[in-house]
Amino acid sequence: MRIVVVTTSYPAGSEDPSGHFVRSSAQALARGGADVHVIAAGGSLLSPPSQDGGLTVHRAGGGALFAWPGAAARALESPLRLLSVAPFAAGVLERLRALGPVDRAVAHWIVPCAWPLLLAGSRAPLEACAHGADVRLLLRAPRALRTAVVGALLRRGARFAFAARALRDALASSLAPEQARALMDASRVEPPAIALPPVAERARLLRREILRGPGERLAVVACRLIATKRVELAIEAARAVGPGLRLVVIGDGPERAALERLARRGDGARGSSPGGGGAVSAEVRFTGALPRREALAWIAAADVLLHPSSHEAAPTVVREARALGVPVIACDAGDVAAWARSDDGIVVAAGTRDSLAAALRTIPSRRSERAPALAPPS
Repeated sequence: MRIVVVTTSYPAGSEDPSGHFVRSSAQALARGGADVHVIAAGGSLLSPPSQDGGLTVHRAGGGALFAWPGAAARALESPLRLLSVAPFAAGVLERLRALGPVDRAVAHWIVPCAWPLLLAGSRAPLEACAHGADVRLLLRAPRALRTAVVGALLRRGARFAFAARALRDALASSLAPEQARALMDASRVEPPAIALPPVAERARLLRREILRGPGERLAVVACRLIATKRVELAIEAARAVGPGLRLVVIGDGPERAALERLARRGDGARGSSPGGGGAVSAEVRFTGALPRREALAWIAAADVLLHPSSHEAAPTVVREARALGVPVIACDAGDVAAWARSDDGIVVAAGTRDSLAAALRTIPSRRSERAPALAPPS
């Protein structure tokens, strides 16, 4: 069986955190014996196909929009980047033409990835996977456009896979009753696959380096530093908890400078943090963007992952932390609250400094010499 996967997010290498869940999902298809071809944003039509863990990856352009720290942030920074959607769609069509007939097509993100598959005219079974930003974009679009997009896919016989039940419910509730019922009948809820490399040894070393005193605890935030992630709440909550709690912020983005100023505000001095590198304050360290394995090692080293984001679906970092055996404090967004009902390792807090701080005070310190457990993803 030949399967084509179209996506705007795919890792440029094994340590690139972008789109690794798409890669894991595609590799799961390949393990079933399929010949899987991924058509991804980035590069150009002149870029030759590459091999990646049993997958053949074709680049289709569009990198001006579909790159770190995400299409929404890049479009806000430079609206002209939205023009990249057209060459990306054209690049996908050209790659599909060269690839020839396929037995199945998968689009990761309803828009813009499903549209080239519709335009190509293939009658192969089509699945549109919704991850969050695509549904939020449709919800902000005029209702006529939203209805047209969903209607075209339903008429094509497409199936839908939503990363979170909250996404499916939000999209269905914005449609006319008949179309909403058709969408529900043609969909399932299934978070994308994740795969974790071994990081326990590195996590043990990081923990020993950064925690000096008995009873000290380590909280980690790992995300793009954009407004909706609300990292400022994590910084304010850590400060409210006071001495004994260290906060490490992993990631980069347009909010970093403002967040660093917030972290320094009120601190008497700055210096180097154990572990070296990065901008630091007395209790908050910014690592910048890290290779994926190093970021996962920091999460595995932590006593708790803080995730105060206001806009989520099925946040991968929360699932990764739980797979690593690390407790999570998160705000109610997407399916996080639903997960918490069956996982007592997830605490849902209100989106305020005091609520997050109160939750942080309940998280005990792990023994610093204990190696973080690496549990298999559930």
